[in-house]
Amino acid sequence: MSWSSRSWVSRSAVVASLLLLGCEQPTPPRAEATLIRALPVQVTQFDRTAALTGEIQARHESNLGFRVSGKVVERLVDVGQTVTSGQLLARLDNQDQTNAVKSAESDVGAAQAAVEQSRTQEERQRSLLANGFTTRVQYDNAQKRYQQAQAELNSAEAQLRSAQDTLSYTELRADRDGVITAKAAEPGQVVAAGQMVLRLADPGEREAVFQVPGASIRLEGQSGLPPVEVRLVNDPKVVAEGTIREVSPGVDPVTRTYTVKVSLPNAPDAFLLGSSIVGRAKLPARPVVNLPSSALFQTGHGEPAVWVVAKPADTVSLRPVSVVQYDTGTVTVSSGLNSGDLVVVGGVQKLRPGQKVTIKQGSGA
Repeated sequence: MSWSSRSWVSRSAVVASLLLLGCEQPTPPRAEATLIRALPVQVTQFDRTAALTGEIQARHESNLGFRVSGKVVERLVDVGQTVTSGQLLARLDNQDQTNAVKSAESDVGAAQAAVEQSRTQEERQRSLLANGFTTRVQYDNAQKRYQQAQAELNSAEAQLRSAQDTLSYTELRADRDGVITAKAAEPGQVVAAGQMVLRLADPGEREAVFQVPGASIRLEGQSGLPPVEVRLVNDPKVVAEGTIREVSPGVDPVTRTYTVKVSLPNAPDAFLLGSSIVGRAKLPARPVVNLPSSALFQTGHGEPAVWVVAKPADTVSLRPVSVVQYDTGTVTVSSGLNSGDLVVVGGVQKLRPGQKVTIKQGSGA
């Protein structure tokens, strides 16, 4: 065999080897299932009896203040005192307002004199015009001066009434019968217009006020709000039944609680303003599921959901749920799960719909 023949055979063998190597593709490694922890769902009854401490307050309560600024020279009532409608409660230094009234009275007097003078001139010009001893232009001018003087008198009288009203604003009077429950100014103190000086409460209609955590009681969606039993802390034998009148729509930024007001139409006399009370409301029980907080997942729309494992395929799917209560380390789910469902409680952030999972031994599954 010649040298060229041997070279051609060698090249052919190399090409055949490369072709064989190209046909043997490596097998991709088998995807491993994600390791998770899961718990079976157990439905329980949610006891929604709420017992909270509050206090008795007046339903109608107002902060009283002067309508003008000034220095307090006299406060005639104290906390706890009963007052009647129209009673004088406090007084400001009224020297400036008194001077303004005197000035306005002087302006009214000057305006009245101008009206009387212009009226006389207008009458004289009218008589002269009727006898032909004056011109129409002179009479028209006299009539205009009379009308202007009347307008100036009206303005001066309005200024006087305004000055008199401002003078009356230096006296603080009760707008209804009630009890003084707080004071915020003393004689000698300078107060601004509208600043609270005294707080007046109407003791005739009382109500119980509670600061309720958002997780303790949920009233949304109730067709009829439950009655509330209210008892005095220092004398539990004194009891009254009321109805929920108002639930604040927003949470207090400091206490993170909601204000709930309970109307007490037949409140005993022992329910004095400021008395400490305990209120209990019994709500209908409802089936719920308690889960660790780690089980809760938030969808892209911000809605709560959990991952549920499907048997026997061991794949996961995302299921929306309704949460009725958030507690430290746990959540209470009111809908979206059934008894026996297997819920992922560990590793939820690593999952996607349809993903294969392996349940860690000893996780409760």
